[in-house]
Amino acid sequence: MRHSFPLFQSHLDLAHHYWQQNVQIGDRVIDATCGNGHDTLKLCQLTLSIDKGKVYAIDIQSQAIESTRIFLGTHLSLDLMKRVELQQYCHSSFPDAILPGSIKLIVYNLGYLPGGNKAHTTQLETTLKSLNQAQKLLTQGGIISVTCYPGHPEGAKEQEALVAYASHLSPREWSCCQHVWLNRSQAPSLLLIQKSMGMK
Repeated sequence: MRHSFPLFQSHLDLAHHYWQQNVQIGDRVIDATCGNGHDTLKLCQLTLSIDKGKVYAIDIQSQAIESTRIFLGTHLSLDLMKRVELQQYCHSSFPDAILPGSIKLIVYNLGYLPGGNKAHTTQLETTLKSLNQAQKLLTQGGIISVTCYPGHPEGAKEQEALVAYASHLSPREWSCCQHVWLNRSQAPSLLLIQKSMGMK
């Protein structure tokens, strides 16, 4: 039997809580590692209406893009599906059509594709490159949400380096924090990087 906790059951509950605080119908958002589409669906539910909002879903693996397409198709109307753009890209770059300062939330769920080849994981070098690009795309007050998986070697490297990266961002321009489960060995952690709204 799995125990239940009323505040946050998992890292996904925690991430979704923060997304809900930050985005609304009509916003433009990116799932930079769409995997099987579960985070993508949550983003669609938070931002899309028939005539508003845009979700970009990106993954380097064709298997992930197709899996996401099928999963979304079973949960969204055709009208909402038209507002989702699926792109097979490495997350180290973003489609040229996405303009700087236009994105409210960029989501990363690092590691390997659930149900896929565990040898194919996100890599530290391309993830760091992606974060540099992502920062330029955010609106004021926009957020980068990164779920890290330190339970495998590349994931542990990614988490350590990304925390160090975020720790050195200017506190005038960025607010950064990491949520870590203290009593769950090698549990996923959540890194949040929020862009300033500007001077008041």
